[in-house]
Amino acid sequence: MGLIASLGISPYAKAQLSLAYEDTISGHAIGEAYSGPFRINLQNFDMGSLYPSLGATGTAIGYGAGGTGTQSIAGGISTLNSAQVAGATGAMPGEDSWGIARIVTITDLAGSVVWSEAAKNAQLTVMFYGEQDFYVNQLANGFQEIDGTGLHVDLYLQSKSAPGYTQYNPLPGSSGRAGLSDYNTVTDGTKILTTVATAGFLHPNGALGGLATAFASVFNASSGGTGQTYLSVTGGTDAGRFDTNSFTSDFVPGATADLFAQFTTTINDPAVGDWLVRSNDPVSGVFTAVPEPSTYGLIGAAALAGIIALRRRRQVRASV
Repeated sequence: MGLIASLGISPYAKAQLSLAYEDTISGHAIGEAYSGPFRINLQNFDMGSLYPSLGATGTAIGYGAGGTGTQSIAGGISTLNSAQVAGATGAMPGEDSWGIARIVTITDLAGSVVWSEAAKNAQLTVMFYGEQDFYVNQLANGFQEIDGTGLHVDLYLQSKSAPGYTQYNPLPGSSGRAGLSDYNTVTDGTKILTTVATAGFLHPNGALGGLATAFASVFNASSGGTGQTYLSVTGGTDAGRFDTNSFTSDFVPGATADLFAQFTTTINDPAVGDWLVRSNDPVSGVFTAVPEPSTYGLIGAAALAGIIALRRRRQVRASV
């Protein structure tokens, strides 16, 4: 029982995210635990497929409003695969977008920091993968609306004092990818969250890629663009803390999601790997506090100590 208690309070027994105030901007004391709405601020590097100009504004291909080709998601994917000028560098078969990110800070909605690398002596990294484009619509001034599905986003937590700690490094670019959901300097540590992009939130039926759209971006090959997605939690050691159904769809009754990500991209500097674009993206959601493994361990240790003390007291009474 003593061994079990000691394992329970080990800092490496089961890594979990801990949010606590690091400043007093919101009027809270430094060190006070936080739960509630949050904003994740991260630095992102992304690979994506490119498409030729479709001509007049409003011209579209794939599965969606005004699209051409077989009218199904699979048919749209096939149409766009055939139309690509270039696929995403380092992509897996059928994949049109993937990338990595490092979380810089997590704040409450007033901007007060509740997590940072320096204060928590830890690193939060992100890998996203598996997205497939099924619709492209030509916009004005060389921009295109690109809609897709299948995006997965995983979060990893790693203590900087843990044995085998690996520092985040985007410089290898596509050569750092070790598999569909693996990147050499990103997917170390504990996978605390797995999510998948959720359809039914971005467009109403009949508009652009319609209800099937789970990931939408507006892109110009000369300047970058914008994008957004809603994510639903599917697993990870901290799944229960983020699975809050905080967002509801305006288009599908009863549909919910847990996180909302939006981003503005710029064309990447060639000095940082061979990434297509980079961005600083906010991700919002709600964090709920539950006891950490160390807390369970302390509770167990306290209970064990109480049992031992009670037994000794009974032994003393019996001897008297």
